[in-house]
Amino acid sequence: MVGIGKPLAGLFKGLAADDHVPLSSEARLPWGRYNRDVDQEWVRTFINIDGPGVDWTPMFAPPTKATSWSLLDGVEKDGKTVLGQVLAPFTNKTVAYNGMYGCIPGTFRVAGLLQYRGRPQGAAASLRFYNDATLIHRYGDFTQTGDFFPALQQLAGATWQQVAAGGPDAYKVDCAKLETMWRDWFTALYTSAMEQGHGDYLLPYLAREVHGEWRLGANASGIICPNATDGSIVPLVTDGTFKTGALATAASRTPCMFTEGEVNGVRVDGNDLARKWLRDAKTGAYTAPPPSPYMNGKGRFCVPWPPGDLLLSKYRRADDAIITPAVQAVAQLQRRRLSRSLDCAYVRPVAVDGRPAYAAFAGPGNAVLRDYCIEMRKRLLTHPDRMKVEYETVREVDKEYADALRTAGVPTTAMQRAAAMAKFGANPKSAGQPLDPKQPAPARPLPAQGGLAFDPNPGSTTDRPAWVKPAIYGGAALVSSIALALGIKHVRAQGG
Repeated sequence: MVGIGKPLAGLFKGLAADDHVPLSSEARLPWGRYNRDVDQEWVRTFINIDGPGVDWTPMFAPPTKATSWSLLDGVEKDGKTVLGQVLAPFTNKTVAYNGMYGCIPGTFRVAGLLQYRGRPQGAAASLRFYNDATLIHRYGDFTQTGDFFPALQQLAGATWQQVAAGGPDAYKVDCAKLETMWRDWFTALYTSAMEQGHGDYLLPYLAREVHGEWRLGANASGIICPNATDGSIVPLVTDGTFKTGALATAASRTPCMFTEGEVNGVRVDGNDLARKWLRDAKTGAYTAPPPSPYMNGKGRFCVPWPPGDLLLSKYRRADDAIITPAVQAVAQLQRRRLSRSLDCAYVRPVAVDGRPAYAAFAGPGNAVLRDYCIEMRKRLLTHPDRMKVEYETVREVDKEYADALRTAGVPTTAMQRAAAMAKFGANPKSAGQPLDPKQPAPARPLPAQGGLAFDPNPGSTTDRPAWVKPAIYGGAALVSSIALALGIKHVRAQGG
C-alpha cells in the first residue's frame, strides 16, 4: 500500500477533502480534490453487500450505460466555476451511471469519465511561435477520473487475482456478460468520441504496449498541440490509430517541426519559427509542413511531432488488448476446473433453498456451463476423489447435493475423511484422475495488465513489471483482509 501511496501523495497534496461528496455528485467534474469517503464507500459496499454473495459481476462491470459520450464543461460544486471539460455519457446533462463499480477486469484500474484541463502558459523563455507570430500551444492534462479511486483499485486488482487463481470464487463472475458489457461500453466511447472529433480525449483509454506489456493510457500532457492554418487542432488519435496502432498519420507526422539551441544543457529558443499544418477541407486530412530547413544544422536540436516516446508504442482498444483476454482466461478456467478439481461440489449451478446460483451459471447465456457443472457433480458421486470433499463446506453451499454425497459414502467429519484418504492413498491409481479426461488442465493465470494510475515511471519495465510489485504486495494484504471480512474458506482442490 505504501508503494502505491507514494506517487499518489504528491498528486493529492493539499487536496484533502473537507466535506463529503455523495455519489450523486460525481457528475460534477473535474474533481478539485481526492475524497477518501467516496473511495472507501465503494470498498465498504463490496465487503458488506456484494462480497458475501455469489455475484461479483457488478464489481467488474462498466460504471455507466453503453451510450454515446459527449463533451460538456466541468463545474465545481458552486455550479459556476468552469475548471475544464468532461467527456462522458450524458443524458440531459446528467451522467448515465448504472450502479456498477467500474473495476476493469485483469487490472488494478477503475473506469471513470474523461476530463481535460488546460495548463497555464509557461515562462516566456519556454514559449515557441509559428511563422505567423501565433503561439504554439501545448496539451493540458487528460485525466481518467477512475484513477481517483486508489482504495477501490487495490480491491479490484486483489479480488480479480483471487478469481483468476481458481476455486469457488472464480464462478462469482459472469464472463459472457462482462465481455459483452465492456465491448459495448468501449465501442460507444470510441465511436462517439471519434465521430465528434474528440479523439485525443481517448488517450487515457487506449491500451499502449510497453515491452510486450499492455498499459492503460498514454500521457500527452505538456507536449506540443499543433494547429492547422484553418485554426483546427491536428489530432494525435485518428481512425488509423485503431487500424495501424500508431498515433497521428503518416502525412501529419513530422521529424522536425522546428529546431532549438542549447546553452549549458538547457534548451533555448533557436529563432526557428514553425509552420502550421494544412487541412483538406473535403477529406479532413492533415498534412505536416516540410521539416525545418535547419534540422541538420550544427548545434540544432529538432522538435518532432508526435514525440518519439509516444511513437514507439503500439495502441489498441483497451477491451481487445486487456479486458477480453482476462475475461476469456477466467471463462476457460471455470470450465476446466469443473472437471479437474472439486469446484463443482462447492458451487451452486442452480438456485437451491431460495439461494441463487453462482453468477457463472446464471442466465440463459450460461446454460452450457451450468449443464456441464451438473454433469460433473453426477460423476463426482461415483469418483474416488469424492472422499476428499469437505462435506461440511458443501452442506453450507447446497444441502441437497451434500445429502447425495453422504449417500455416496462421503465422510461427514474431518476424522472420517482422514481415514478415507489414508485408505485411498494406498491405491493411487484409484484416485487423482479428472472427472472428464477429455478436458485439458487449467492454464496459468494471466498476469495483471493495465499499469497503475499515476505511475511515476510509465515507460519502464523489467522481467516482472515494476508497477506490479507494490500492487501485488499491497494486494496480498488486502486479499487477507477481504478473506477475513467475507469469511472466505480456502479449499484445497484436486489439481488446484
